[in-house]
Amino acid sequence: MKSKSSGRSPIAQQIYTALGEYLRRDPASLRPDDSLRDDLGLDSLMTIELLYELESAFDLQIPDEDFMGLVTIGDVVAYIEKHKAPIVAESPTGVRRASSKGRDKGAHEKSRSSTKSKPVRKQKPPK
Repeated sequence: MKSKSSGRSPIAQQIYTALGEYLRRDPASLRPDDSLRDDLGLDSLMTIELLYELESAFDLQIPDEDFMGLVTIGDVVAYIEKHKAPIVAESPTGVRRASSKGRDKGAHEKSRSSTKSKPVRKQKPPK
């Protein structure tokens, strides 16, 4: 869903607002193709701090391997919109449910481990 005033989605607006506050610039002056380093002047530490703030704001984690691909504001917006939006899948029964993609693996493992039976001890072979 895009805003009528700027043509940006609510997530994009929130990112541009956060960038504007962080950089002390008018969010309207920021463009999707602005490079975080070259156009906005962010060094590596500043970029990490900014992305940490966005992770906190959107309750997500950006893995290290994805970090290097976030070069422009547009890259950041696309990444967060892709990973923040809930994925809805149609089950064979026709019931819509959220996909397990992106879920906390620890919680999934806990639920699986509670249904496992105790391991069977191996008996020692006779001598």
